Amino acid sequence: MALVTLRDVTVRYDDFVALEGVNLEIFEDDFLGIIGPNGGGKSTLVKAIMGVVPHSGSIDFDASIMRHGKPHIGYLPQVSSFDKVFPISVLEV
Repeated sequence: MALVTLRDVTVRYDDFVALEGVNLEIFEDDFLGIIGPNGGGKSTLVKAIMGVVPHSGSIDFDASIMRHGKPHIGYLPQVSSFDKVFPISVLEV
């Protein structure tokens, strides 16, 4: 059984269609690479799976990866926004 199943997933940003009709199954031990041009929807696909952007269609998770009603999935964004001049050092933390 698939751990993550996407069926006819579409993501729109206002009038712009970022993803349309995506179908995907991810199984345990799969090694998945998402490649494509800038603006091709790679990050949007991951964000839809993570529940960060609204979508139509369905994204289902196997019970084995659910924790407290949410999928137990790690995500490291490509760009992280933080204050680089935050007035505290690691030592102070």
